[in-house]
Amino acid sequence: MSYSDNIVTLSRSELSLALSKAEVLNNLCGRLNSASILPLSFFTFGEWKRERYKHIDAAKQLGAELIVRSSCLSEDNDNGSQAGKYTSLLNVKNTTEALRHAISEVFTSYGNAREGDQVFIQPMLDTPDFVGVAFNREPSSNGNYYVVSADTTGDTQSVTSGADSTIQNWFIRHDAKPDEKWLVQLLELFEELHSLYGKRPLDIEFAIKKNKLYLLQVRPLVLAQKQEIHENQENIKQYELELSCIEKKLRRMSTRHPYLCGEQTLFGVMPDWNPAEIIGIKPKPLALSLYKELVTDRVWAQQRFNYGYRNVYNHPLLLVLGGTPFVDIRASFNSFIPNTLEDALAEKLVNHYLHTLKASPHLHDKVEFSVVLSCFNFGLDSQLKELEQCGFNKSECDEIQRALVTLTDNVITDKNSVFHQDIKKIDELEKRQAQIMQSDLNKIDKVYWLIEDCKNFGTLPFAGLARAGFIAIQLLKSMCDSKLITQYDYDSFLHSIKTVSSALLDDSKTMQRDLLIKKYGHLRPGTYDITSKRYDEEPDSYFSTTENFSDTSSKFALSLEQLNNINEALSRSNLSCNAITLFNFIKSAIEAREYGKFIFSRSLSQTLVLIEQLGSQVGFSRDDLAFVDIKEILRLQSTSHSATATLASSITLGKEYYQMCQKIKLPALIRHPCDAQFYQVLAEEPNYVTSGCITAPVCTTVDPNAVTGKIIFIEAADPGFDWLFSYEIAGLVTQFGGLNSHMAIRAQELNVPAVIGAGEWWFKRWKNAKTLKIDCQCQKVHIIS
Repeated sequence: MSYSDNIVTLSRSELSLALSKAEVLNNLCGRLNSASILPLSFFTFGEWKRERYKHIDAAKQLGAELIVRSSCLSEDNDNGSQAGKYTSLLNVKNTTEALRHAISEVFTSYGNAREGDQVFIQPMLDTPDFVGVAFNREPSSNGNYYVVSADTTGDTQSVTSGADSTIQNWFIRHDAKPDEKWLVQLLELFEELHSLYGKRPLDIEFAIKKNKLYLLQVRPLVLAQKQEIHENQENIKQYELELSCIEKKLRRMSTRHPYLCGEQTLFGVMPDWNPAEIIGIKPKPLALSLYKELVTDRVWAQQRFNYGYRNVYNHPLLLVLGGTPFVDIRASFNSFIPNTLEDALAEKLVNHYLHTLKASPHLHDKVEFSVVLSCFNFGLDSQLKELEQCGFNKSECDEIQRALVTLTDNVITDKNSVFHQDIKKIDELEKRQAQIMQSDLNKIDKVYWLIEDCKNFGTLPFAGLARAGFIAIQLLKSMCDSKLITQYDYDSFLHSIKTVSSALLDDSKTMQRDLLIKKYGHLRPGTYDITSKRYDEEPDSYFSTTENFSDTSSKFALSLEQLNNINEALSRSNLSCNAITLFNFIKSAIEAREYGKFIFSRSLSQTLVLIEQLGSQVGFSRDDLAFVDIKEILRLQSTSHSATATLASSITLGKEYYQMCQKIKLPALIRHPCDAQFYQVLAEEPNYVTSGCITAPVCTTVDPNAVTGKIIFIEAADPGFDWLFSYEIAGLVTQFGGLNSHMAIRAQELNVPAVIGAGEWWFKRWKNAKTLKIDCQCQKVHIIS
């Protein structure tokens, strides 16, 4: 059948997607005002067997180069698209032999082709400006967004294949009006398709050449969650109100604050305390409220000031928008300014940092390495020269340098510094944990005092140890970048450090099971998640019985020449420590940070156990309690309110808000209030850990029976996944996290090749592969199969 004689006349109301891929396109020919459809010829397998040369002759009328496309009956229906399962061939020459071979190859890809299975042929669209795929629903939540993935290189298969290319990914709310013409064209096409098919979920493929839009395919979009037939009007009203409040909040927060430096602010899920890594993009209310209570409401700012930085007391670090925790980046940047700098210079620095991140949004998960100057490092001179090029004068740069050197020197060399006091506070917390748990206090009182002690003796000192740990990593990394040490020295030093991960591995070899469980049993993969099982609840899963662990120990030693060079560099920079003192600090800071997390997480984990027990007494499950706000539980300690009524009310509100927020998509970095309506997904720059290179199968579950020898995919770089390293995994990929994250430190220490903070796009692409090659030395991931 040719393009001219194969059009079936149907009324607009009779158009259906319950047809083959070819028939759907054919029925749209001549009906669309917003897009064109390339001429096509299609035929069934039965027709091909009977009159193949007739169909080849018809196809040859279409153009000089052709595309032979699959149209199997099992494709593009409500049960699944089977996208990519069958062969389609591009750039087929317009000859009888080339077409015969190509058509046969496509039919062969169906396996046992049925009589009604089809192939269709179209002219090849040469060098389009955009080629892509678009949905009219966010597929995981069924949210009201257009989701667009487009390649700008003219590669007609890059988006669907997931190969390396210049891909733009967009989320556009249905009521938004993007400012790019090609996106407006797509939205107009969707509106027209809605008029033909109703507002059902659709998946289209498209191309744009010289501002002309071509529809290449349209099919049903199979969703993870089906849309309710009759949406609750009150829910719709609440959803729209939340969207409106988000935009108002962003506009209001973007103006100047009298107690903060900086003309504006940005919001991100990755900078500073990195909520995306620790509690996730859409945490449940209990995890979110615990994180705010223990760290980001006050503790973070208090300890930053104690370490010599600007006072940002009473400024909460997190702003929750549509259920997603965002860091107020202006407040964060203020907290990285040494408190000895004058206000005018602090203002200038904060604005510079904000403008840098706004212009280079891909740095949003690397702000402490690539945007702000928060401590001395061995590359500071070149960084200050960059500041001079951005309008800072020599006097200002000298003042910044003196402030950073003094701050860093105090942390490293002062034996009475906050850093050394913090280590002692962590030890004190261990004693207080035992006192509380052995007391006769009731569950509510125990929860209250565990939280209070955790803030004062746990997360407060941990915030300091984490700062010291970052300073340590930056000093070590800058020594490597400045050629004071080699990459081998860098790796060897980190391998020589003993943290919780290496202790768990060593203890697993020698310690009796009951003692092992007692020591590490409080850990859980989701540190703040009450639904996540503790190690002592599933010891067979978390404690490997394998004894053939790889020996990751490494001897670190520097030559006399290297030590002298480092001492000279320290002296030139006016630091009072020597190389030996420096390396001792780096080692103790990294180890103390990991130990601090290990100890304070026991208070947190025991708090979750008590909440579970409290809820169980009045009929609430773990899954229910995940929706409680911790402030409601803490309020019970000082009131006579009913625990049953308080929990019930908090759970109901928490569930309603959480469910509504699943359909709200926001970018990882918000630079403008309009980003809440439409945004382009950031091009991520993953962090590669170790210098290793491995090829291994992908594993997307954390089943202990399946992880050995695999590249493991987990969203967050949560240290509760320490148990993975006892199963001799081949590699690790996380969606969120940075070079200074817990799992990055652990992977480096244990010499496990890892990609930390791959970003949403690449994480999903790589996760869908069967086999990957991770080359950390070349900083590249290859999809093998």
